[in-house]
Amino acid sequence: MKKIVYTDLDGTLLDLKSYSFMQSIGAIEKLKSARVPVIFCSSKTRKEQEFYRKSVGLKTPFIVENGSAIYIPKGYFSKPIPYNTYQTEDYEVICLGKSVNAIRQLLHARREELRLNFDFYEDLPAEEVSMITGLDVKSSRRAMQRDYSETILRGRTSKGLYEALEREGFQSIPGSKFETVISATADKGKAVDILNELFLSEYGQIKTYGIGDSINDAEMLASVQKAFLVQRPNGEWANIDDVFVKVVNGIGPRGWTKVVEQVLNG
Repeated sequence: MKKIVYTDLDGTLLDLKSYSFMQSIGAIEKLKSARVPVIFCSSKTRKEQEFYRKSVGLKTPFIVENGSAIYIPKGYFSKPIPYNTYQTEDYEVICLGKSVNAIRQLLHARREELRLNFDFYEDLPAEEVSMITGLDVKSSRRAMQRDYSETILRGRTSKGLYEALEREGFQSIPGSKFETVISATADKGKAVDILNELFLSEYGQIKTYGIGDSINDAEMLASVQKAFLVQRPNGEWANIDDVFVKVVNGIGPRGWTKVVEQVLNG
């Protein structure tokens, strides 16, 4: 039976403050040695996830921008992918969301109409994004290269904004630090379900695990067989209703490493 691990990044595999994976690298190497695919499922962009995938030596599919798209390395699965895809040089891409341009046009229009003062990635230079997010400037530039979402970094929003988003087919998703606007059709759980189908077709039997830290991970955790929550920096666990999760003692990467031991020994 093929084991598969789906994981959030910020506050789980990565330290929430430093964005470092150094506490997790030993557990990642163990999963790689055991041939357990590690699937990133995060609000982060393709460029951000590619950076971390390369840094830790992963060549698996990954889910970007809160379930807006699935990037599958060409040739990863032996059978044809039975979904509409578009091709890049390196990937077959299953798109579930809408373009960032549509999201930005809507945010610009509603911000002016409602006289709000929030800022998102497109508004700011990388140096200022770095100051707000705690990312270094290079990492900030990767975060700014968005395809399917836009993140509100600071300022005032309103109920009217969220009503407008919903009317026009978008949603706002709370993350570990900021809120992100995506298409209503984007869905981490649906993206995980699609990959589960592909893995099941490839291997016949699979056992799926999910690791998260926030309410933003609920859809992903609901689509796996065994779901785990690590502690947040305040020592508490996110309150996720309607999803059976096992809480793990350990903040961020410390908890993530403990989950990996359970995966390998389970």
